[in-house]
Amino acid sequence: MVKSNLFRIGLVTVVVMLIAAACAPALTQTPTEKAPTATDEVATEQATNEPTVVPTESPIAFDKTAAEEEGYWYSRYNMGNLAMMSGLGDTFMPEMSMIEEMIKMVDSNPDDGDVPMPPVNASLLTTVYASGDPHYTQAVDMMDFGTQRWDPSSFDKTITPRAMGWLTIKEIEWAKQFHVDGHFGTPSDNFGAQWRFVGMVITAEAKMQTQYALEMLMNEQGLFANSDGSIDNVGQWVMLEALSDMGGALGAEALPNSESNRYYDEMASGMFLGAADTLFGALGDRQPADVEEYSLAIQALTWYAANTTNAENKAAAIIQISDFGNALSNIKTANATENAFVIRGLIEAYRVSGDTSYLTTAAASYDALYKDFNFENGVFNSQSKYTIDDIGVLLGGINSVILFAGNKVDLNQAEELFTAVFLNLVNKSGLQQSVPPVEAGKDKFEQDNPLIYYGYPTLPMPPMAGGDFGIAPVFAAEITYTSGGWEITDPRFDAAGAMHTSNEFIWFHNDEVNGFPEIVQ
Repeated sequence: MVKSNLFRIGLVTVVVMLIAAACAPALTQTPTEKAPTATDEVATEQATNEPTVVPTESPIAFDKTAAEEEGYWYSRYNMGNLAMMSGLGDTFMPEMSMIEEMIKMVDSNPDDGDVPMPPVNASLLTTVYASGDPHYTQAVDMMDFGTQRWDPSSFDKTITPRAMGWLTIKEIEWAKQFHVDGHFGTPSDNFGAQWRFVGMVITAEAKMQTQYALEMLMNEQGLFANSDGSIDNVGQWVMLEALSDMGGALGAEALPNSESNRYYDEMASGMFLGAADTLFGALGDRQPADVEEYSLAIQALTWYAANTTNAENKAAAIIQISDFGNALSNIKTANATENAFVIRGLIEAYRVSGDTSYLTTAAASYDALYKDFNFENGVFNSQSKYTIDDIGVLLGGINSVILFAGNKVDLNQAEELFTAVFLNLVNKSGLQQSVPPVEAGKDKFEQDNPLIYYGYPTLPMPPMAGGDFGIAPVFAAEITYTSGGWEITDPRFDAAGAMHTSNEFIWFHNDEVNGFPEIVQ
């Protein structure tokens, strides 16, 4: 536990956080005024040829845009259900006066018919537990979040830096999305107030979770321990990325695709960036142990170098990225996921250093990944079992190739692989265990796209997904392919893996939420 006051935000900031964290989304709240036109309101690109949903006995049209759009919504379903409904962590409920203050911050015209409406019994998290069973325990009332809790007796209550870090990143990345002026509007607009409100909520939750990690999980060596005292080395890199992302976002005068930053908090930004500097120092000369740690370390160091205000540390991080890139280039891989880790890490090493040898090796790993995929069966030949983490790495790696590999690969083939992997390993496998109705958890102006964008048609709605009352619209922890087809071999919700994959899924749309930060030299 941290003994120093260095990492304490102070009374004023804590009060602000509590005010912000008081809020949660009303699933069916929609503006009463006419929404913007489709060209102004759609967060992501449209398909040139819209896929058509046809009877299930015929093939369902599915393309790359459908995969990207489903990724957007699956990411949002998983984050919202975890952070506001599940109860999978330590929770709190602020006073109504705090909620009223927050409403004023996101809606400057309460008479325009578009006013945020907090739901009943939101479950806001100060910590997140490792895992839990996402089956509902009672009939769900969509306007009462208390009916959407999961069974506490099923929870693994271990608190890990890996889960805390990935959730923090997920919350701040979605908060950036809800701050895109052209999609969710500004406080003076008559649409989008509910989701501007949610952006404030999840930013506040992320602050509180990060504060908890600094005070309760950081040990005397400056590393973050699990709540049982053990150290997960990969979790250190995840926390470095989380602290860097949080600190950078809170300290920016304006966010991308916006003329302002409602989340600006200079004191908290300085504290989190200072904590990132401390963690970077504590990691020192650590050499990653395997392909996963090398890849995630490179990604975290890129976020750190892009956000730290310590010039000496920034230069050291850039050197370390190349050192790790050299090591990652020479690692022998055993399966599809390991190839994807190589791709994801080396694309970042290339972007930071400009060294095309990293891109060449990433392209070779991608070629191996493409050749490994059995398009007929929809599975990689080298791997039959996939954790939720694996899915995020695979699709995140292919996405990075599409975005940055240029003519080093056949981009048409890369898009074909991306679409097939998403279709089979996410949808047909049942990894996403349910999808809510189109009108649930969306403003009216978000409901005008082809139905396939919101969820694959063969996936059940939550009440029909299993058990007496259904399953929340979240990821399973593990799927396996056998000769008989796909099977969910671990239906539990793995908080760290689900949030890791949810981050990669929102980064499909890097034109609005960029998961590949630029380092200004």
